[in-house]
Amino acid sequence: MSFDKAKEAIQSAGFSLNRAVLSQSYIRSEVLLTTTATRYRFPLLVNDNFSTVTNTSNLLNLQDAFYISHAALFFAKPTSSTDTTFQLVTYPNSIIFSTANTAASLYTWYNAYFTLTVNNRVIWPQLDAYRFYDVPQTQDGSAAAVIDQQKGSDSALYPIEPGVVLVGSKQNVLECILPATMAAVETNSRAVLYLAGHLAQNVTPVN
Repeated sequence: MSFDKAKEAIQSAGFSLNRAVLSQSYIRSEVLLTTTATRYRFPLLVNDNFSTVTNTSNLLNLQDAFYISHAALFFAKPTSSTDTTFQLVTYPNSIIFSTANTAASLYTWYNAYFTLTVNNRVIWPQLDAYRFYDVPQTQDGSAAAVIDQQKGSDSALYPIEPGVVLVGSKQNVLECILPATMAAVETNSRAVLYLAGHLAQNVTPVN
């Protein structure tokens, strides 16, 4: 079903799939958290240079298009800017975000909203961030460290209807607008926006 919707949406956007490779894929965009910002812009394209692209990001090539069918918002606390072993969490986990007031400050995001503009056309004027809030079951016991229940195929992945086509050769602007700045953040902590869907390779010309 999602595959058929992706084909229809990408073709409706004016791209031919006769020679294109259409496959399941994802975009992973990450922004560093700060106590001075209320507007966070998430990079979507490989040549976006307005913020630092992390080593665990996965962005869209200019010659490709991407159909968004699901989206998720995660938070993470890497040990360094190059760490690749950190856990993605679907809520402000106070065990991970243990420094005073950092977990509580993350709840600011759930009173925020996302905006998305593609080729100067507003697609999401206000997509609430609260829909991505997901507190899973947690293991019980004190003999060992406890972890949250999480399933990578669907944890916190919210269906996006109607789906959205991102075009690598066009301007794509995705932002999260917070109602206030965060009071405290952990060192190296970040917000991770995970977009799942279908990638159409080599469908759009790059000037």
